[in-house]
Amino acid sequence: MPRLKTLLGIVLIFGLFYMTQISLAENEILLQEEDISISTVPENPRPYEDVTVTLVSFSTDLNKALIQWQNGSNTVLSGYGKIRYTFKTLGPNTNIILNVSITPAGSIESITKRVVISPSDIELIWESLDSYTPPFYRGKSFPSAESLIKVVAIPNTNTIKQGKGSIAYKWKEGDNSVLSASGYNKDSYVFRNSELNNEEQITVTAESVDGQYNATNTINIPIISPKVVFYKKSPTEGVLYNQAYTNETFMADDEITLSAVPYFLAIKGKEDIFSYTWKINGKEIETPTKKTELTIRPASRGGYATIDLTLENLNTLYQKVSGKIKLNL
Repeated sequence: MPRLKTLLGIVLIFGLFYMTQISLAENEILLQEEDISISTVPENPRPYEDVTVTLVSFSTDLNKALIQWQNGSNTVLSGYGKIRYTFKTLGPNTNIILNVSITPAGSIESITKRVVISPSDIELIWESLDSYTPPFYRGKSFPSAESLIKVVAIPNTNTIKQGKGSIAYKWKEGDNSVLSASGYNKDSYVFRNSELNNEEQITVTAESVDGQYNATNTINIPIISPKVVFYKKSPTEGVLYNQAYTNETFMADDEITLSAVPYFLAIKGKEDIFSYTWKINGKEIETPTKKTELTIRPASRGGYATIDLTLENLNTLYQKVSGKIKLNL
C-alpha cells in the first residue's frame, strides 16, 4: 500500500505538471500576433506633429502584459501595461520605426509588433476664380456668396517629386465626399460655395499608388460679404486706386467722376447679367454708359448729395452688393 500511494502521488504530480504545460502551450497557441492591433492618432500624421500609438487586443489583457517599446536600439518606454506611446514626428519623408515587444500575463514568449510612422505633408492652396478685385490690388481675392473656388493639393514628398509614384486623391466638402472630383491624379477641386455658409471646409486625402505616401489636410475658406469702394477717376491718370473716398467727402472740383469697384463680388466674366442701379438723394437715375462710373456736376454749391449704387445678379438671389457715398458740395 505505501508503494501504491507513492506511485499515485507521482502520477498526480506528473499530471498536474503536464496540465500546466498544456495550459501554457494552449495560451501560446491561442494568442497570435494578429490578436494585437495598433491604432495611430492622427491616422495620417504630419511632420513635427504629436502622435499617439496605442496597442489594442480583445484576446488578452494588455494592462497586465510586459511591454517594451524600442526605437532602433533605444528603449523609449517599458513596463507593465504600457500600451500607449506618444512622440513627435520628424520632418517629411523621415520614417520612425518602432518595435514593440509584448509579453502577455502567464505567457513565457513575447509577441513583436512593428510600427512604421511616415509623416506625410500635403499643402492646400485656394483661389476665388470669379471674385473681382481692381488692377494692382496686392491682397487675395476672397470669395463671396456663390463664388467659384478652386483648391489645389500640393504633396510634399520626395517620392512623387522624383517621379517614382503617382497619387490618388479623395476630396471632401464638409462631411460629404465628392466622388466626381476624386480619383487618380485629380489634384484640384473646383466648386461653387453655398450661399448660406460663412466658410467652406475642404479636406483632401492623398495616397500614392505604391503605398509609401499617405497624407491628409483640411482648410477652412472664409466667405465674406462684398463691398463697393468709390475712387476718383482722373481725366489724365485714370482711376486713382491709391485714393479711396471715405463715406463723406468734400467735392473741391466743379466736376468729379466716381468709379465704383465691387470688391469680392462674383462678377468676373459675367458682368452682363448684373444690373447697376444708381441713385442720387434716393432718386434712381439713368444708368451711365460705363455702368461703374458716374460723373457729378452740381448746379450750385452748398448742401450735399448722397450717391448710391447697387449691383445685383439677375439670375440669383444672393449675389448683390450696395455702396453709398456722401458728397459735400
